[in-house]
Amino acid sequence: MAYSFTDELIGCIPALHRYACKLTRDAAAAEDLTQDCIARALSRSHRFEPGTNMQAWLTTMLKNLHFNNLQRDKHMTKVELWDHAASVEATQMSRLLCRDVDRAFKSLTPCQRKVVKLVAIEGRPYQEAAERLNVSIGTIRSRLCRARERLNNMMAA
Repeated sequence: MAYSFTDELIGCIPALHRYACKLTRDAAAAEDLTQDCIARALSRSHRFEPGTNMQAWLTTMLKNLHFNNLQRDKHMTKVELWDHAASVEATQMSRLLCRDVDRAFKSLTPCQRKVVKLVAIEGRPYQEAAERLNVSIGTIRSRLCRARERLNNMMAA
């Protein structure tokens, strides 16, 4: 089958979006950043050398776009358009939820944490997680199932 820039680009989007979320810490901003990066990659596809690491190329592009946006935004004045009291309450609720999620995650066994990190957080396929941890796919599935049950129970309590 012939090389397809677009197919390879599409395969990189989930990891690219996760990295954008990590950089921006804001879902909407991460979505915008990812879209900007994809648009830039498509417009500069002639600069990409097939056979090299597209994920690294895209990640560098995304990081540069993010830092350019930060520089641009540094010179802009932001105006708050929402109720400050509601914002404080939402921030406090968000912190409590993050604390609860962190406690629940730490209650998992180390093996379960590794599986959750690889499969649920990083979006890795079961097969890849199994290879990385040197266990069977069935073991990955059972650890993930038990981890999800435990997390659900901890969050419901």
